[in-house]
Amino acid sequence: MDLVLVKLGGSLITDKDKPYTARVEIMAQLVEQVSLIKHKNPNLKLIIGNGAGSFAHQSAKKYNTINGFSCNEEKLGFCLVHKDALDLNFLLANLFLQAGLPVVSLPPLTMITTHNKELVKSNFSVIENSLQADLIPLVFGDVVLDQAIGGTILSTDTILAELAKYFYLQGKFKVRLINVGNYAGVYGQDGQIVSSITKANYSQIKPFLGKSKSVDVTGGMAKKVEEFLTISSLGIDCWIIDGNIPGNLASSVLGAPTLGTLIRAF
Repeated sequence: MDLVLVKLGGSLITDKDKPYTARVEIMAQLVEQVSLIKHKNPNLKLIIGNGAGSFAHQSAKKYNTINGFSCNEEKLGFCLVHKDALDLNFLLANLFLQAGLPVVSLPPLTMITTHNKELVKSNFSVIENSLQADLIPLVFGDVVLDQAIGGTILSTDTILAELAKYFYLQGKFKVRLINVGNYAGVYGQDGQIVSSITKANYSQIKPFLGKSKSVDVTGGMAKKVEEFLTISSLGIDCWIIDGNIPGNLASSVLGAPTLGTLIRAF
């Protein structure tokens, strides 16, 4: 059975240069494509994650939440980051529900614990049970509790990568991961899109991977590619595609020719 994990990037579904500004028309277009995907392949299992964009990244930077909390102001900041992440996620969830898609929002705060920013505990049973019930889990980058520094932030990319590994290792699914962003793919030295990245050519591409030009506390493109390369070694293909192109997400999920960058082991 196929399982596709889809990340709707924060730079795509929000205007990252305008705090707390959602790109509702783009979100609606993506929801429409997910509806098409489920219509074309009703047996396909989906997990969807959304980035924080111009919502939680703002408060996360203000309170330096990724580096933990100790004083009362920082604890309040931790909670405000969570609230901002929820606000964007609920906005997206509402669009899915209006389209008749059975999404259920699942905060990582309830599933994951870290120690000095490294994941040490996870319980994805609620994701598994949601898939078994034929629901669509909707996860998102958010705060999590940390055993050493109080709390930190886990990116959507990291969460989806962990979920991809979890379900792949169960052996029940053929797993793919698709990152849908506000960019055409990964750019190389000549400014052109790199069609594929493997461990063999990554060293030539790495120097040209930049961080986000907007507020982004979770590492930008370089960290994204490195996380995807790690899970590709298991045999999980990862795509980075442009979500502004109508139909590009549906094409990618349904196996049609796709514009973007494929990350795979070989």
